[in-house]
Amino acid sequence: MKLSDNLKRIRKENNLSQEQLAEKLGVSRQAVSKWESEQSYPEMDKVLLICKLFNYNIDELMNENVKEVDENKESKNNFNKYVEDFFAFITKTVDMLSSMTMKQRMKCLAEQCIVGISLAAIFAIIGGMVYQALSLEQIIVEVGLGKTIISIVKTICSLYNIFALIVGIAVLLHVFKVRYLDYYEIIKEDNSELDVINEDKEQMTNENVMEDKNKIFTEKKKEKVIIRDPKHSESKFLSGIMKTILWCIKFMIAFVAIGFVFTFISLVALLVLSFLFVKTGLVFAGTVMGIVAGILINFVVLEVLYNFIISKKSKKNKIAIILIISLVLAGLGLGTFWFGMTEFNYINTIENAEKTVFDVQMSDKLSINYWNNIEYIETDSENIKIEVIHPKYLDVYISKENEIIDVKYITKNEDIIQQIRDIINDINNKEIRNYIPTVYVYTSKGNIEKLIANRKKAYETQQREILENEIGDLKETIQKKEQEIENLKQEILDLKTRQ
Repeated sequence: MKLSDNLKRIRKENNLSQEQLAEKLGVSRQAVSKWESEQSYPEMDKVLLICKLFNYNIDELMNENVKEVDENKESKNNFNKYVEDFFAFITKTVDMLSSMTMKQRMKCLAEQCIVGISLAAIFAIIGGMVYQALSLEQIIVEVGLGKTIISIVKTICSLYNIFALIVGIAVLLHVFKVRYLDYYEIIKEDNSELDVINEDKEQMTNENVMEDKNKIFTEKKKEKVIIRDPKHSESKFLSGIMKTILWCIKFMIAFVAIGFVFTFISLVALLVLSFLFVKTGLVFAGTVMGIVAGILINFVVLEVLYNFIISKKSKKNKIAIILIISLVLAGLGLGTFWFGMTEFNYINTIENAEKTVFDVQMSDKLSINYWNNIEYIETDSENIKIEVIHPKYLDVYISKENEIIDVKYITKNEDIIQQIRDIINDINNKEIRNYIPTVYVYTSKGNIEKLIANRKKAYETQQREILENEIGDLKETIQKKEQEIENLKQEILDLKTRQ
């Protein structure tokens, strides 16, 4: 770091003009200007004077960045300041309580209890609403993600409880300081000034006493203003807690911002992919406008979150203009998209379809397992003929096991790219085609009724088995918990016996 840069920084940090700095150093303004522009260098006695005035040594001033020097000095003293301020806070609290009457102490305690209970109720309601809304543990158990995920959820809940406790204590202490401790300092100052009057009262004439009283009363008013000034009444202890809370909030906001970063990247990728459907006309235009609106809104959110994290003010006018533009684009895009969709045709037939046939004899318990709709066609035959019409890039598998005909299909790996091309071509031709295989069942009317009834029974049986399995798992869990309780009871008995 150059001497000229350090001089500029020192002058600006101390709110000095070149002329004011020159006056302190006993030189002309032009001399200071030349030092800062590196046209000349100050003499050694002036360098020493600068070091003395602003508390630097020569090496720091000539070779180091004074901003980093100040930060290092401040960081060394921060911990001691926090500790000293903490004990000063306790001392002031004890002094205040000891000077209060019993009625004042009870009033103070009652107010703090009300504030504490209110904060606890607010945090409990927020935590309960979020947990109940998500029902995380129940969902995780149903999905079967295991105990690890449940432990993570419980850890997050514990972190929320710790965070709520820290915030609650900080708010409670801040209210106590503003409501009582700062007021006590003013009263204390007033009493000390009245003591000065009483001590000097006997040594003054009546006229001097009145003048001094007026003088002290005026100073007292000024002193009240100074004490009420937040810069003078700031508590390092409380401000440290508030800074910690703020950093915790910023840390959580950073995680939220990461999600919006991925959303922003996804929207940009989606915008690029949308040009594959440029032939759709209005649908393409509406889609592009909607995606651009989403990108703009995402950008605004990211900017606001970033500015909050780095403690920078957001430009409200700029944000408002971008939001208005994005909302207009979103509305135009939605309208344009649905207007363009009126030009599309739905085609139920599958182009270049293939057919897979399966013949089977009818039985009383026979049913067909297929997640999509099945079309039954009445014939004179008592046997069952199953036809599956499907795209050529799908492999269809029909099997019979335990009186259940199972119909499944998967996409051929080598034809995935062709499938994507077909879908893109259909959309560009303004066609929405059915790509899901259709199952046709040919048999007699009586068999059709039996197959439908058996399918319903099979579904109910499947659901019943799922419920029975869940009940079995819950019973097993209950047995394990009961065993754990018995083990704990035995441990308690063993401890009592040893004592």
